[in-house]
Amino acid sequence: MPLAKGVLTSDGRIYCPFHGACFRMATGDIEDAPGLDPLKKIPVEIDGDEVYLNVDIDALKQPTDSVCKGEAKSKPHTVFVGGGPVALNAVQEMRRRGYKGAITVLTAEPHPTIDRPKLSKGQAPKLDQLLIRDEKYWRERLDVDLRTSCYAYAVDVSTQRVLVRGDDIVPYDNLVLATGSLSRRLPIEGSKLDGVYTLRSLHDAQKISDALERRTQQDLVIIGTGFIGLEMGIAFARRAKVTLIGQTHVPLEGPLGRQVGYGLQTAIVNERPLRFLNAVDVVRIESGPNGHVAGVVVQPRAKGSAEVYLPADMVLMSTGAMPATQFLRNSPTFPPLRPDGSVEVDSALRVVGVSNVYAGGDIASYPTAHGLTRIEHWNVASNHGREIGRSLATGHVRAYTHIPVFWSGLGTTMRYVGHGAGFNAMHVDGEPDEEEFVAYYAKDDRVIAVATMRRDPVMAQSLALMRSGKMPRLSELMGGVDLMKVPLGPSGQL
Repeated sequence: MPLAKGVLTSDGRIYCPFHGACFRMATGDIEDAPGLDPLKKIPVEIDGDEVYLNVDIDALKQPTDSVCKGEAKSKPHTVFVGGGPVALNAVQEMRRRGYKGAITVLTAEPHPTIDRPKLSKGQAPKLDQLLIRDEKYWRERLDVDLRTSCYAYAVDVSTQRVLVRGDDIVPYDNLVLATGSLSRRLPIEGSKLDGVYTLRSLHDAQKISDALERRTQQDLVIIGTGFIGLEMGIAFARRAKVTLIGQTHVPLEGPLGRQVGYGLQTAIVNERPLRFLNAVDVVRIESGPNGHVAGVVVQPRAKGSAEVYLPADMVLMSTGAMPATQFLRNSPTFPPLRPDGSVEVDSALRVVGVSNVYAGGDIASYPTAHGLTRIEHWNVASNHGREIGRSLATGHVRAYTHIPVFWSGLGTTMRYVGHGAGFNAMHVDGEPDEEEFVAYYAKDDRVIAVATMRRDPVMAQSLALMRSGKMPRLSELMGGVDLMKVPLGPSGQL
């Protein structure tokens, strides 16, 4: 992590230029995801113009932080439903802050937390290449009762119990819900044919990779031109004849605007053997005589256009995700879910109406200046976990104020900070079709999001300025203000 090329604020916070990870310079403590380990503190001596580091090589190989040991039957007992980044970051934060109560993690997956963003980047990695912390770390270092392949089917908040498949009952004093998302399939004819895939789990990624290996030069249709659809199209472009189809005029038009979306499409097509079919609706997926997918029928949105048939040996649906909260619909004592299936939480990420139940990550709709917000990204889930862990360990809650950061591998990595929903003006500095630009998104002249490619550390600088309330107005940036020369004062509350 090249922190020397990052951003340093006047109050001693340093930001990674790549993913927005933030650390406290004086202590090395984590201030913002996605960092999992604090930085090591190394004694420094300055003698004139020379700087000396007193480094113990063996000590550098040791864990960077201390965690307390839990007690198997000690109160309070905290139960997590879901074993992804929320649970991992929360448990680590709890043990680092001296929480000695029992911790149980129930996860439906057959393994602990994996680096899920890697799944859309091409070849399906092996499990040991994806594990962020192995089972030994969870069980021995964090003292967690980790239960994999464990399915919760209901929660009873009146008796403080989680009901688990197999008629097991897990009591809790504090409960954290973090079950993530499920891939959404279009409700159309043929959506469940053999050869139609979605991507969510390691098992999904392995099935897709195996299918691509079975035959060469097959026609692969990817439905959806959002971030995941584009990542998969780029990854598979040299293993199949790829067609990406989407409803908007250009890919990523909603979050990034037409100018950036068109530029990125141009860059992608210029460098890879794939094609786009935009502004169409999928009508149905057709099968061949063997019951396997044979083609996709789409309807262009232009008035008077006829249906178009696309041959397909394989179809990948990248059509969004939905909160994995079905088990809460089986829970009469749990507060009603929101229309999108998410869980509404207060500013401290507690489920509204139930003070000892928290929710984080993809399933949580939490209050921001933009209204209730739900964001499906690793960085947000990780920060939710750290904040929940801090609250449970200290007994003190505070408002969650982190600014979202995410990244996407679109050939060149794109970095994005802020929450751009509802932007009504934008300014692009650079050339999206050359994958080198900064795009500023504003609402009523206030910059609410920034996207970059090959302009590090502009994203990190933007994050620090947004936190401190010193982000220039869009009109100022368009008038020539240099973002990288704006002084970095103290950051806002973390």
